[in-house]
Amino acid sequence: MAMPAHPVNTRRKGPAVGPMSSSTPSWTDDLPVCHLSAIGFSTNQVYRADGGREEEHEFEDRCFHFKCDDIYLYGVFDGHSGVHVADFVRQRLPVELLLGQLTDVEDDFSVKKILQQAFLTVEAAFFETIDAALAEKMKLKLQLPEGLSDYELYQNYPKEVEKLQSLDSEIIGGTSAILALIHKGKLYIASVGDSRAVLCTREPDNKLKVRQLSIDHTIDNEDEQLRLSQLNLDVAGIQQATGLYGRGLAGHPTTRSIGDYSFKGGYRDIEVLSYAASEPVIAEPEVIGGLPITGLSGFLLVFTNGLIKSIEETTDTSQLNMDIAYRVAAEFQFQSTLSGVAQQVVDKVVRNHHDTYLSGMERAQYCQKRDDITLLLRNFDYPLWSSVSPLGSSVSPLPGYNPVTVPYSPHRTETSLSLFIPSPTPPTLTHSISQTPIITGIPSVTPSSVPITQPIFVDVSNPNIPNSPSSSHTSTIESQPSSGTSTPQKYDPTHTNSTGTQGSTNSDTQSSPFLFQRLSEPRDTNSQAEPDEEGYIEPYVDFTDFMRAYEAAANEIHYSQEA
Repeated sequence: MAMPAHPVNTRRKGPAVGPMSSSTPSWTDDLPVCHLSAIGFSTNQVYRADGGREEEHEFEDRCFHFKCDDIYLYGVFDGHSGVHVADFVRQRLPVELLLGQLTDVEDDFSVKKILQQAFLTVEAAFFETIDAALAEKMKLKLQLPEGLSDYELYQNYPKEVEKLQSLDSEIIGGTSAILALIHKGKLYIASVGDSRAVLCTREPDNKLKVRQLSIDHTIDNEDEQLRLSQLNLDVAGIQQATGLYGRGLAGHPTTRSIGDYSFKGGYRDIEVLSYAASEPVIAEPEVIGGLPITGLSGFLLVFTNGLIKSIEETTDTSQLNMDIAYRVAAEFQFQSTLSGVAQQVVDKVVRNHHDTYLSGMERAQYCQKRDDITLLLRNFDYPLWSSVSPLGSSVSPLPGYNPVTVPYSPHRTETSLSLFIPSPTPPTLTHSISQTPIITGIPSVTPSSVPITQPIFVDVSNPNIPNSPSSSHTSTIESQPSSGTSTPQKYDPTHTNSTGTQGSTNSDTQSSPFLFQRLSEPRDTNSQAEPDEEGYIEPYVDFTDFMRAYEAAANEIHYSQEA
C-alpha cells in the first residue's frame, strides 16, 4: 500500500495489515490466487486539524480471490466491532464451496442453494466457537447483584466487570459478506450487508454498461422494511431511534450480516427490537445469477461500504456506481497492471476525502473521518494500457513517463476529456469543469493538437440507483476502443504561441547569450538520422559554447586552488 502523505499513528493489534492478512494461519493461504483480479485498499483514518491522520481502530476488512480448477471465487468482508468474524468467514466460506460441492452442479437453482447454505453454515460454525464465552458470561452475570449501575458494579466488582468486557469482545462483532462465484461460464453474486458488486460491460456500440448486482441490506431498503414489519417491528420508530443509537438498525449498520450475536440470539435485550417475533438481523443471503460471461468485455467491481461513503461524503453524488465505474475505466487507460488500477482508484478517493476535510468548504463537515476501504477488481478482457500495442493503440504515453489520469468531476454527467502530448517533455495537465483540458508547460500547444486518447463520454439515462437489481437501471460510459492510431505531433522551435514565450523575435531575446545554440542548418524533422561508421548520428545541438564555459570555470577553480 502506498505510504500516506502525512504522519499516521498506527495503533494496530497485529503485525500485518491488509484485506488478505489474517491473525492465524489458514489452509486458504495455499490456494491459488486468480491473476485476473486485483485488490486496492486503505485503512480507516481520523483527521486532525494540523493535517495529520491516525487510525481509529485496526483494519477490519478481509477478502480473497481464488482460482481452483475451473471455479473462480471472490469474497469481500467488511467487519465491524472487531476483525475476528471477518477473519473467520474469510477462512471458512471457501471450505463450503471449494471442496467438491460444486463439481457436478450445473443448474442455477442448485448453485444458489449451495451459496445460501454456505452463508448459514459458516455463521452457525462461528456461533459454536463463542458458546463457551456465552456460558461464562451468563454465569458471571448471575453472580453479580441486580439493581446496581454500571459505575457501582465497576467500583465493587472490578475484576468481574473486566472479565465481562473481555467476554463481550469475543461475542460481539460481525461482518458484511459478498461473494462472486464464476462456475460453468456463469457469474453468481451472494451477499448480506451493504457491500456492493457492480458489473461493467462494454457494449457493441463501445459504451460501458453499469449494473449493480447486489442489494444493500439497510433500514432504507423497502424490501427489508417489509420483512421487519412482518416481524411486528415498528419500522418508522426504528428509523427515528436511529438518531439515538447511531446509523442502521438500533446502532447496527445493516439488516443482514454474519455474526452479531447481540442482534440475533440477544436481540431481546435491545428495547427497540425486543418485540420482534424472531431475529431481526439474519445471515440469509440474496443470490443473483447466473449471468453468462462467455465473450464478455468489461470488469466486475466488489467493494465495501467505506468506498461508497467516502465518495458520497466528498461529492454528494447520486450516481455512485457510475462514478466508480468512470474512475476505474479512466485508470485502465494509464495503468499497466490490475493492481495499479484498483489501488489508484482507492488512493485518489482517499486523497480527495482528506483534501475536502482540509479545504474547510461546505462538505468538510462530512469528512471528519472515514472507514476502511477495499476494492476488488476482476477483469473480463477489458484492455489495459500494457496490453495494447503502442503503435496501434489509442494510448501511447512517452517511454518512462506515466501521465496523470483523466481528471474527475462529480458535477458532470457528460464529459469530454483529452490528453495531448506534442513533445517529449512530461506535461502538466490542468482541467476546468467548463473548459477543454489544457496542457501547460509545453511550448506551442493548442487545443487542436492530436489527442493521446479518444474522448471518454459519460451518458446517464437514469440517475436513480435501484435498491434491487431487478429494477431497470441503465448507465453507460463510452470507453476507449481497443485499437486506434495516434499521429505524433511535430515540434516547431520557431513557432510563436499566444503568450509569446516560444520563438520570440524581439531584440532582447536575440541579443541574449545561450550556452546551447541550435546548429545554423536546421535539422530535417521528417528524416531519420543515419548513424556513421562508428555508430554516431549527427548532433542537432551545438555544445561548443557550453564546453568553453565549462573549461573556463574548471581553469578558474584550478588556479584558485593553486593560489
